[in-house]
Amino acid sequence: MGKWQLTPSLRVATFSHINKGGQEVLVESDGRTKLCRHGETAASIRSWALLEARARARGLTPQPRNSPCDCCRTLGLQTMVDTRPPSPPPSVYDLLAASDGEAIVVPEGKAYRLGAHDGYLAANGSVYCVHGHRLQTRTRAKRPCVLTAPGRCKCRVELPRRRPHLTMTAEAAAEAA
Repeated sequence: MGKWQLTPSLRVATFSHINKGGQEVLVESDGRTKLCRHGETAASIRSWALLEARARARGLTPQPRNSPCDCCRTLGLQTMVDTRPPSPPPSVYDLLAASDGEAIVVPEGKAYRLGAHDGYLAANGSVYCVHGHRLQTRTRAKRPCVLTAPGRCKCRVELPRRRPHLTMTAEAAAEAA
């Protein structure tokens, strides 16, 4: 078992097993959902591959994926492997703080960089730009989620829209209530 990590698609996962192709398969914090090395599920990969094949059959250029994932096969992602990962961190913020990642100071305290993305996550769940400005969602229910700081700076952060499986920190939950 490895350490918990934030995947490029902003899912929290750890090592599960090696597939037949020799690639690592990750397991999400729920202990069941298998992910590719980019943090995508078999269903997402199959959907993209089908849409890309249909586009090529029509002589069109396939639309780009809204993920850094370039996987075409789902080897080992459907496999039922008894995975007993260590207990996941209580929140994504706690995972980022424990990894000693890049941090900036914001009004709520420290905000940690969201992997390779230009956004920084604060303890209350707010996302900030590199200048410390709180970002707001500009696109409702679309993927990727586009965040900007209107009137403050020209920063624009695109994040994959995800339903988090991890809870907020105790302070953030109290503040949200």
